[in-house]
Amino acid sequence: MTDDPKIPLCQSELLQDISIELGRRFAVLHPFKSFTTEVDTCEHDGETLERLTIWASTWYGTLVNLTLWNNGTAWIGVTLRPAENNAEYSVGFYPQCSGFPPERVAEAFRDTVSVSTRLCYGESPLPTLREIWKHTGEVHVKGTLSTPRKAQPSGLSQ
Repeated sequence: MTDDPKIPLCQSELLQDISIELGRRFAVLHPFKSFTTEVDTCEHDGETLERLTIWASTWYGTLVNLTLWNNGTAWIGVTLRPAENNAEYSVGFYPQCSGFPPERVAEAFRDTVSVSTRLCYGESPLPTLREIWKHTGEVHVKGTLSTPRKAQPSGLSQ
């Protein structure tokens, strides 16, 4: 596991357990267009925190970001990238998942990537994301979700 450049091993026990679980599930074979992880440290309120950040993109133009800090804080963000028929749209929140075991975090991440594709059809994944992450609090939304254009019937020649 420590030799795998895709899933870095963290220092804190909480993040280490989650990175091992993510590596077990996604390091060698994953269903995403791309999958990257990064471990670093950051300062927050005078405290140095270890941070594990995971990104997965889909073939449908969506991007999911899960960021976890060693103090138990988490951020989940889902973005629909701008394309011909839509502007960029993103939704994210800080779920209270400090009690989730590592397996549950990995499953919730996988499920989040799966439901992110609803954005392509003009459907917000927010109700399902709230259920997946057991989130009842504040949500950050950026942009407006476009309703996809209906297909126009092609002219039939007679």
